[in-house]
Amino acid sequence: MRIVTWRLALALTATAAALVPATAGSSPPPPAQASSADAAKRGEAWFYQRCSLCHMGRIVKDDVHDPMGPRLAGVLKNATPEREKAVRTHIQRGSPRMPGFQYSFSPAEFEELIAYMKTL
Repeated sequence: MRIVTWRLALALTATAAALVPATAGSSPPPPAQASSADAAKRGEAWFYQRCSLCHMGRIVKDDVHDPMGPRLAGVLKNATPEREKAVRTHIQRGSPRMPGFQYSFSPAEFEELIAYMKTL
């Protein structure tokens, strides 16, 4: 019985190997780059998780209260490279009224957050 099982396994392996094209010496294709829309969508989640408490209005019963921090709509919309750099630095370092997020986001997460802020 073991010989039959062994032969069956060998036959299946040979069949599978014949179906896979030979790619000797080549590396697997690089993963497809995520689109900027996907990055912005993930950045929106980071924004709601970390930034919305201060930068979005709070709703208390029927009254709507202004946010504690400034609204961020348009902050990075068509921003110059200097403006974007200043906003990035401010988010990372913080200020007396805002904590710094230098150690809160990985570089990829930070880029996703910036991609979302560009859509505001």
